[in-house]
Amino acid sequence: MKKLTFAIIMVLSSFSLVSADIGVKIGVSAQIGSMETSGKEKSSDSGTTQTSPTEEALFGTAGVFIEKDLAFLPGPFGRLSIGYDNIVHDLDLGTQSNTRIQGLAAGTATRTARNHTLEAKITGFETVYATLNITDWLYVKAGNVSVDVDTKFTGTETSSYAKTHSLDGTILGFGLHKSADSGMFYRLEYNDYSIDGKSVTNKGADSVFTATLNEVTGDTGRISIGKAF
Repeated sequence: MKKLTFAIIMVLSSFSLVSADIGVKIGVSAQIGSMETSGKEKSSDSGTTQTSPTEEALFGTAGVFIEKDLAFLPGPFGRLSIGYDNIVHDLDLGTQSNTRIQGLAAGTATRTARNHTLEAKITGFETVYATLNITDWLYVKAGNVSVDVDTKFTGTETSSYAKTHSLDGTILGFGLHKSADSGMFYRLEYNDYSIDGKSVTNKGADSVFTATLNEVTGDTGRISIGKAF
């Protein structure tokens, strides 16, 4: 995903070297919204599944974006634009914990309760999208989302999950656009996110654990300001 990101930026940047009116927009944005998901962990030793309730969290982000219009295309296709958006900071997803009943050694009947925690944060949140202008001030938006999640597991020394995970998803939205003669523009936007879940597995001291993150869904309101070139 990051190689694609750099390629888009380099291509759009090269246009700016040869034209003063290239149909490129660059801007910054801030958004606030909520996301919700749930998860579970299953042990092959006991056969039991511990399920977490659906969690919902409010969050805010700041990001940058770059767009190129496709005005050179014929008919309604000329109302399309393609863009790239990147959240410029990490997002803390919080901490989840549970208690596992685990044997002291393989084959023993004595078992003890151990507390395990998992901390997570988003370290990359990139979107490649397209917009379609319905009117001069109203547009719709759709795209693909790529999310990098870093996790920190605390528990038994012989049981841990991978530290980095990549998730993919989609974004759908619509917005209001206002331009000034100077090239400055302003936007208000609503977005709906749907990010795929993922299952990961590890080998513990005497059993295999599978943790599953269900689909992450949510919506946001967003405000942007930028400059057209």
